[in-house]
Amino acid sequence: KKEKLEIILMAAPSLPGGAVARLIAEDIDSIAQNFRATFENCIDKVEKPNVLVAGVTGAGKSSIVNAIFGSAVTKVGHGVPVTDHFIRLEPPEKAVVIYDSRGLEDGYHEEFIADTRQFFDSLRAKPQVKDHIHVVWYVINCASGRFEPFEVKLIREVFAPTPVIFILNKADVASAGQLTQLEDIIASQTLDNNKGIYRTVADRQNYSQNWCPNCRSDDVTFRKKTNELFCDECDHREVITARLNLDVVVERTSALLPDLAKEAFLFSQIESLQVRDHHAKELVYQYATTINMDISGEALEQVGEMVGRIFILWGWNFLGVKVSNSLLHEMREEYKNQDLTVRLTMIVADTILKRKLSRSVIACLGVLVNRPLRRLSEQLLSMVEQDTPIHVDGLELSSDNSEEFTQAFMDFAFSSSISAAINHY
Repeated sequence: KKEKLEIILMAAPSLPGGAVARLIAEDIDSIAQNFRATFENCIDKVEKPNVLVAGVTGAGKSSIVNAIFGSAVTKVGHGVPVTDHFIRLEPPEKAVVIYDSRGLEDGYHEEFIADTRQFFDSLRAKPQVKDHIHVVWYVINCASGRFEPFEVKLIREVFAPTPVIFILNKADVASAGQLTQLEDIIASQTLDNNKGIYRTVADRQNYSQNWCPNCRSDDVTFRKKTNELFCDECDHREVITARLNLDVVVERTSALLPDLAKEAFLFSQIESLQVRDHHAKELVYQYATTINMDISGEALEQVGEMVGRIFILWGWNFLGVKVSNSLLHEMREEYKNQDLTVRLTMIVADTILKRKLSRSVIACLGVLVNRPLRRLSEQLLSMVEQDTPIHVDGLELSSDNSEEFTQAFMDFAFSSSISAAINHY
């Protein structure tokens, strides 16, 4: 395996960990200013998705919204009433509009349904899709275990065809049996606009959870000292944290939003770093499994394209083309200077191994680009979220040691799979 790795590294384009950090450093002032401007001007310049949050009183709507968006956006006084039952919220520096429902209670639901129908009809009558409700988060308190007929009527007759995501909140205080029963009740209604049912925890009260997050079996053991849960059914092991599945709700929501609102939503909430990182890794895998290195080096064009797209995905549109062209020039020059025999040796070895060598290298290239961008975004977002000035000198731009990282990545890819290696790093 070591000999194979040496062959591919001799002929492969130079891995760009240090180059990416260097190019970022050259434009760090512009990056910092652009990042701050994006946050300050997002209200005026970004199309905002409209998320309606609904559910009966006590379901925990506010805790879900505050946990996902990272601040007390539902605090009293922050919203503007638009009807008797809806308040419009625009969280500061968040490129999203939230419509929070009020007063949904059994016995008073007819008035709520009528008001909601009128509200939806008024928005749907507007010609621009940006003014519509794009997705509904319907929050249910798992502890109550109820899904009432008036709730079914609201979702089927008023919300439809708008996508609805069911958020089973406070799943930590419900038993596996209660949760399964509630899920079955919702599913049995065969609602066409039901786009998913998710068990969630926004503010955990019970760490000794009695069901497995992986297979949902109740055959579990909990270790209080370490907050670890062990499932005897599927052998899953997990450290129980304060929140559960909020990132899954975000991911599912982003898939449902119209294209004009999708990126604004991803950028607006606290889970966006994980979501962008996930999409970047998907992009790397896509290129790694389709690019085939050749003797002429023409495939380097696709490598440059991959690099540029990763930069754009992280929000650095103005650097995408520059970085792509710069790295492409460097890789071309290095590839031209290689002996033809070395290139031929690589192609033969790669063919024998069914392209796993070249694909692993392309994947490693993509990961080496993604990692410093992820670290930079984490630092910048942290500064903005804390409402502190962005200090360029305080940003850590160190990159991975390309040689050591490449060795580790390739070992992982060959012992497991390319996909596993990408996700691991």
